[in-house]
Amino acid sequence: MIKKVALYDFDNTVAKGDSIVKLLIDNITKHPLHIFKFFKVGIIYILYLCHLSTFEKAKSALLFPLNDMDEQQLELFYNDKIVPTYYPNVVETMQQYHDNGYIVILCTASSEAWMKYNQLPIDKLIGTKTKPHSSEIIGKNCKNQHKIDLIKEYLDSINVQIDYDNSYAYSDSDSDIPMLSLVKNRKRVLLKTGQIVDFIPKKQS
Repeated sequence: MIKKVALYDFDNTVAKGDSIVKLLIDNITKHPLHIFKFFKVGIIYILYLCHLSTFEKAKSALLFPLNDMDEQQLELFYNDKIVPTYYPNVVETMQQYHDNGYIVILCTASSEAWMKYNQLPIDKLIGTKTKPHSSEIIGKNCKNQHKIDLIKEYLDSINVQIDYDNSYAYSDSDSDIPMLSLVKNRKRVLLKTGQIVDFIPKKQS
């Protein structure tokens, strides 16, 4: 069946800032000696830049706080550090779409380890997957073309095709152009204010 869909990125789209950065700041604040773990992160990122490692391994290294956090700590982190940074006007649009029968999908590169604690008015969360209580990424990072693959996989599982002309997508970044291409109505969320405007690729603006 054909249905209207609303697609959302998360970092700097629904919430201001990068949730991984917030995770790292929160962890280093509580465990100052963990700052030394960035040496390992740096080495693995150099290997990635030299094409000797994958991006997923580099990101897994960066997600090191997950190795020491239980579910209660993850939920507390999300509610204390992420929820207060929501753009209220963007969340309001999500609620409106949800109330009007759209399928609302939140698709983010952030880890489902903490994103699963969101209480946003969505029908589906799609994020980067990690092993339980581990920073190790399962599969691919949820970004660029892989977002399209995962969105289509979910919609196929519920036998839905996107009503292209009447569906919407929101992002702050040109990196989400692949996801935005799934719908006709594309919106950019401005970083500083959360203002919603029509999405024009920056190279064309």
